[in-house]
Amino acid sequence: MLIRDQFILIASCFIIVFISASCGSEANKEYATKTQQVDKTASKLSSAAIRKSISPPFLSRIESPLLKENNLISFGFRSSKAGTIRYLGNCIGSTKTSIRGDHQVFLGTMVEGTYNNCAIQVTDTEGNKSDFLQVPSFRVDFTSPKLTQVGEFRVQGMNIEVGIQSSEEGNLVLSGNCTNASKHVKHGMSEVIVSFPEDGQYSDCELRLRDSYGNVSEPLSLGTIRIDSSPPVLAEISSVPEKIQTDRPNYSFKTSESGTLTFNGKCRGNVDKAVAGINHIALLAAEPGDYNDCTLTLTDSSNNISQPLKISSFVVVEGQS
Repeated sequence: MLIRDQFILIASCFIIVFISASCGSEANKEYATKTQQVDKTASKLSSAAIRKSISPPFLSRIESPLLKENNLISFGFRSSKAGTIRYLGNCIGSTKTSIRGDHQVFLGTMVEGTYNNCAIQVTDTEGNKSDFLQVPSFRVDFTSPKLTQVGEFRVQGMNIEVGIQSSEEGNLVLSGNCTNASKHVKHGMSEVIVSFPEDGQYSDCELRLRDSYGNVSEPLSLGTIRIDSSPPVLAEISSVPEKIQTDRPNYSFKTSESGTLTFNGKCRGNVDKAVAGINHIALLAAEPGDYNDCTLTLTDSSNNISQPLKISSFVVVEGQS
């Protein structure tokens, strides 16, 4: 009986030792696995932190608005990181702080000229510097254009045509009771059409030229302009006798405006001007015969042309004196 009890006791001890060894081995394996996972995670976090601390900002250009007034150049760029902006070349920037993402800065300049050496650089909070981002070449102009009138303007109906001399290319800006359909003016000599709303006298029309840099010329006044879009009205006062023996018959007509005369048909006049009111002229009949196709028109100072005035028919007979 004693021997059996001892055997059972020894067997029990072996089982306990075996189970303890097995449990210890599994625990060690689980601990080692978890330790490796923690080490890997820490390694990844450490690598990411290292990469973040040594990765410089990346800059690229984005679309920028056109040239602003006061000679400020707008320049757009995108930065992968926030930081401090450094300007290189002859440009002065509007801000020294860059955000992460799209950004617009204004570049100021001190003197006129072409700028092709401007660039920017961003330094992040860890001190990493981006590559230089080149600003496209641009020109700055502080000088106002000059606009002068060349010759006298010509009135035609509701419009006038005026010659102007411009020191540079640009767009017309009109003030007063006048307008201009074609705003663009080239460098040098141009013909400009200025329009008015109705007949009358105007003295407030001024022209200015704005160049592509926002500079504006001194005003060019067109002085006093009389607009007349109504054609003259002609009427016969005294006709030529039906039969005459002279090659210079007298003729009288009335006109509502002064202007230049134009004869059509076989007749000609001894004058080519007429004044407002009644005019007495001589018709030039070169040879005997019927004069039944003669007409007369008058063009006023605004280039308005009257309706043709039919000159009453007459006959020049042989034996004129």
